[in-house]
Amino acid sequence: MGITPNCVNNVMNTIPTTFNTPDVPYMVVGGSKSDKKKQLPSDLSILVLNRGSRLYKDEFFTELEKMGDYEILSVESPGTPYDVETLTARHPKVRFLVFQEAVSAGKQINTGIEESHGRYILVLWNDAVFQSSGSLEKLISRTAKQNVLCVVPVLQDQKYEMLPSLQAPAFHRNKLKMVSLAPKADEMTSLYPFDYTGIYNKEKFILVGGYDITMNQQYWQKLDFGFRSYMWGEKIICDTSFRFVYRNEIPPEDTTFESSYKLFFLKNLCIRFQGDTGVLPASRFFSYLFKSGGTFLQSLEEFKIVRAWVKINKYRFQQDARSVTELWEIPEM
Repeated sequence: MGITPNCVNNVMNTIPTTFNTPDVPYMVVGGSKSDKKKQLPSDLSILVLNRGSRLYKDEFFTELEKMGDYEILSVESPGTPYDVETLTARHPKVRFLVFQEAVSAGKQINTGIEESHGRYILVLWNDAVFQSSGSLEKLISRTAKQNVLCVVPVLQDQKYEMLPSLQAPAFHRNKLKMVSLAPKADEMTSLYPFDYTGIYNKEKFILVGGYDITMNQQYWQKLDFGFRSYMWGEKIICDTSFRFVYRNEIPPEDTTFESSYKLFFLKNLCIRFQGDTGVLPASRFFSYLFKSGGTFLQSLEEFKIVRAWVKINKYRFQQDARSVTELWEIPEM
């Protein structure tokens, strides 16, 4: 599989047992300096992830500010080509989280949600335009009543064509595959938020541990978050009145098997729900050894590390990945 065993072992030695934010240094520029107990006019915070062109940065924040009196945070990568100080002067309510080195989208979201004040966090990219039919306040009111981990939107491309953004897990010849569905009805479920976009319940997000920051590949990071969320009793649903249109093409998903897949496989597909706990049976080791591409001793050490993580969280499990997949309902359209 082309994976460096020592690198994988170093990653597995740092599997988080609770909600975690990256140890990569970052600074907060602009916005309010008040503490976490700040009372906001709304329960919603907006978290912006950035990619692609920066030409319309100022215009983008102006449009967000027109949506209402919401807290806005923008996660910035190191070496960004625009002047953050100029933007903070023009948009004093926006807080910019500037990392000193590149981090994954999952790490950015964990940090942004930790820094946010709202009970609900709208995560979106800077190349997406909000197109919902109703107000954000009404959307948040519905989200609160639904009481789920995350509500995901309908996503449209540059031609306003609907993207098959809902992800349903399935097994084909004993191999996991994802079935992409168009969101044509309210409360259709998705295994994970496509492109990370959605309204997250902050409390539930922290309780499930957020995104695993030891995974660098986005695809397996999202699948890990999705399976863990459902195995731990949470749910991700769609609201069809909640819509975004992309200005640019979405970057293709990288689904190659690398170190993040190995960790995903152990933490999710190898788990079995027995009685009232989740376990990683010793019998699953040989299946892992066959897939890992490492030596016997290296694979055994990796297996032990994940098994210890499962033991710590064993009472969080309400089902395993196979039951999540087998019980998944794909509606007829």
